[in-house]
Amino acid sequence: MPASSVRDRILDTLLRLAAERGAEGVTVREVASAAAVSIGTVQYYCHSKEQMLTMAFDEVNRRIAARVDAIEYDGPVGAVLRRALLEFLPIDDVRRREAAVYLAFSTRAVVEPTLAAIRHDLITEQHRLCADAFRLAQQRGQNVTVFDADQAAWTTVALIDGLLLNLLSDPRGLSAAGAIEAVDRHLGALTQI
Repeated sequence: MPASSVRDRILDTLLRLAAERGAEGVTVREVASAAAVSIGTVQYYCHSKEQMLTMAFDEVNRRIAARVDAIEYDGPVGAVLRRALLEFLPIDDVRRREAAVYLAFSTRAVVEPTLAAIRHDLITEQHRLCADAFRLAQQRGQNVTVFDADQAAWTTVALIDGLLLNLLSDPRGLSAAGAIEAVDRHLGALTQI
């Protein structure tokens, strides 16, 4: 079996188990068993639990980035940003699994400096992308009010993180439709969507 398919099987298994059990509930042994590979094969790709979680987090980010890259870039900048932001929210089974891994990673980042640095880089990049989009909307006259693009970007990043947390931790609370509505209200108060 080609190395890429073994790695993909390990990654898929890791994402599924991390989404089901959280970061603390996943071991190298369990991943190996569920992926039907040896422990040594899993350890070839990730030598520690931290590396395993980092690998899962990197894969989630890669998948989200691929979907964002594939979105339609037509219409107002705010509409494009909206489509990109919705890729981060757990509004279907695939994104729910990814969001569970993201949340597990974020929780561990509170106490593990290496993971905190990775999360910092991700949040900084999300902020930059949002700020760039807001500035572009302003340059094109697609803003509906005067606002600071950097501050609006931080608010947007925090909103998406908060919605993700609420959708995952309280399935009987905020609905996917309610989360999308919150994103629409936020963006619509700033830009044309």
